[in-house]
Amino acid sequence: MAEKTWQIVLAGTGGQGLVLGGVTLAKAAVLEGKNAVQTQTYGIQSRGGYSQSEVIISDEDIYFPKCDRPDLVLALSQQGYDRYRGIVSDECIILYDQDTVKNNNRLHDIGYPFSAKIMDLGNEKAINSLFLGSVLKLCPVVAKKSLAKVLENSLPAKILVVNLKALDLGYEEIS
Repeated sequence: MAEKTWQIVLAGTGGQGLVLGGVTLAKAAVLEGKNAVQTQTYGIQSRGGYSQSEVIISDEDIYFPKCDRPDLVLALSQQGYDRYRGIVSDECIILYDQDTVKNNNRLHDIGYPFSAKIMDLGNEKAINSLFLGSVLKLCPVVAKKSLAKVLENSLPAKILVVNLKALDLGYEEIS
């Protein structure tokens, strides 16, 4: 029996760690022996403009590198939410930042206060670990320990602690 191919879109504003989050998720999949493709789109502004990362993870070969049927869309900005809300399937989860996004109350919309929670942690740069924890809870594409291992291998010790705490917080608090 074929395993599921997962398609995840991380959408928001440049500077929110969406591309790094997508790369981290893809690396965790490869660490587990899965196939992964990560693509990115961003405007000419490195910060403040629209940005997105798409990740496809599968045990099988991946022939098309774009998410044409996302299982989950993370929307950290209104533009990210608006771009996908009308084109994704009814089963697609849209996980959005309830502090910055006005949702349309789709059946599978899930709000989480990403902006407020990351401020509570005291390091805005750890937002990608926070949202990756939430994404993993809703779409079990890789094991949380694999993602933590990628973080351990790529972050300096002084910021690793807050990123692991953010990963755990996002994973534990989302429902």
